[in-house]
Amino acid sequence: MSKRVVLTIDDIPQMVTKNMVDYLVKNNIPAVMFAVGENIEKHFDTVVYAIKNGITVGNHSYSHPSFSAISYEEGIEEIEKTEVLINKAYEEAGLPRKVKAFRFPYIDKGGDKKELFQRYLRENGFMKIDDSEIEAKSYYLVGHDKDIDVACSFDIREYNVPSNDMTFDEVMLHLREGDGEDGADIMNRDGYNIVLFHSHDDTEKVVPKYYVTILDELLNAGVIFTESEWKN
Repeated sequence: MSKRVVLTIDDIPQMVTKNMVDYLVKNNIPAVMFAVGENIEKHFDTVVYAIKNGITVGNHSYSHPSFSAISYEEGIEEIEKTEVLINKAYEEAGLPRKVKAFRFPYIDKGGDKKELFQRYLRENGFMKIDDSEIEAKSYYLVGHDKDIDVACSFDIREYNVPSNDMTFDEVMLHLREGDGEDGADIMNRDGYNIVLFHSHDDTEKVVPKYYVTILDELLNAGVIFTESEWKN
């Protein structure tokens, strides 16, 4: 057995994203990065750079809304506007887009519209990371295994630092200790997890190179970052 992790990174592209890509390439860490359409329009070349460097880019909506707070039609528009931008980035990179993946902002799957969104994603060729080996009970309790969007089994929670909801020391403690008896533990127990991380300029301003500190910690603990396997 081993400690295996699929690394997923939300909210690209931002100013820090290119440096994160360089770190990932240097350390041979594969990753799936979920892009926000508005951010693609601001930093289009960064998305192209990520694709050229082996990053799989997925869809994270256009304006990052809570999908339970918008209509079904608005949600579809959020997805489709971003699809156009991602396809354009792959075309500019000169590489085929082999995977269509979507992650809901805040993992908010639409509330009473959830099944409508799930049907849309399935009917339009979206895929999910293979989650058949995840052991964290919490992942199954909320039904992530039954859905086609990409969720996660372990949330690093570093995005809480700029708002002072968590200190960086508390983030590192959470990283080292895991989510408790029924949750995921990516550093101390063998297993397989889909990990949620973020590319955030706000976090970089508070803790410069936060991504280096966190990912180095995982590498030093013997975590193996694996390529994502996809399924319909």
